[in-house]
Amino acid sequence: MSALKDAFFRYNSRPNSEPFSLSHYFMASLDRAIENADIAFNADQQITHIVNRLKEYKSEHNIEEVILGVSGGIDSAVVAALFKEADWNVIGVTLPIDQNPDETERGIEVCTSLGIEHVSTDLTDVYFDTAMAMLSLDPDIMVADAPAAKIPAKIRLGNIKARLRMITLYNLASMHNGLVASTDNFSELAAGFWTLHGDVGDVAPIQSLTKSWEVPVIAEALSLPESVVYATPTDGLGIDTGDEAQFGYTYAQADLFVLDLINNTASPFDMNKDDQRVVSAIKERLKNSAFKRANPSNIGHPITGHKRYNRLEYLDKTLTL
Repeated sequence: MSALKDAFFRYNSRPNSEPFSLSHYFMASLDRAIENADIAFNADQQITHIVNRLKEYKSEHNIEEVILGVSGGIDSAVVAALFKEADWNVIGVTLPIDQNPDETERGIEVCTSLGIEHVSTDLTDVYFDTAMAMLSLDPDIMVADAPAAKIPAKIRLGNIKARLRMITLYNLASMHNGLVASTDNFSELAAGFWTLHGDVGDVAPIQSLTKSWEVPVIAEALSLPESVVYATPTDGLGIDTGDEAQFGYTYAQADLFVLDLINNTASPFDMNKDDQRVVSAIKERLKNSAFKRANPSNIGHPITGHKRYNRLEYLDKTLTL
């Protein structure tokens, strides 16, 4: 157990930041996650499972090309590596939009280290043109001074960036008769930390994996660059200094508490005031993002209910055999 805890702390330590620590409550939550095998050294097993499913998908749908945005973060690097392991033709795309050039350089480093094709296009001018076009409808968007904008306006600007990137990725996928990979993980899924129609692609290899444990464990097993594995998590949208700064809590805290909720092992005891704040914030994010995880919400037929959807789903499965 001590080796698992040491690794967990190592993965969640950020460069140039305060030492990572957990309160008594979250340490107990970590113990429960280890006991439930939600935290375990099983990277090879997970990689094999995901790679096999990606191979099956390629065969079932007769698609060989996959396009994905390579942000310089750990998630897109892991997804690119998994698709390559599954013998897909992978095209990694860097799509800088008025952002830290170090992120783009790490994205290029990922493509180079994996030996995959890399293409790049700077969308900064397109982004500013698009944002300017919104001014008549949204004067508070403050395009001329985006860093000084209020958080809601920054989020709207970030959504524009994400959707422009997805437009570009889908255009490339169409050119190559391929698909777009989703790079979001389970922690982002639970937090609703993505842009509808801006981050979600066609196949999501790591959407069941936690950011604080499973993604970095797999990243190390795949020998991805340390600069990527231990980079501060950020959405690259310029909304804050990083994901955790936006949350007001860490991925580790979120993952441990959500796993407790899933396993019905959450305990309200031994929480200090900060624990209570964090838990309340996590619950609020879960509640307020539920609509994203059910998008689109299909309304049943007035007479037959969901019969048509169900039968169409059956046809989708049987006609591809």
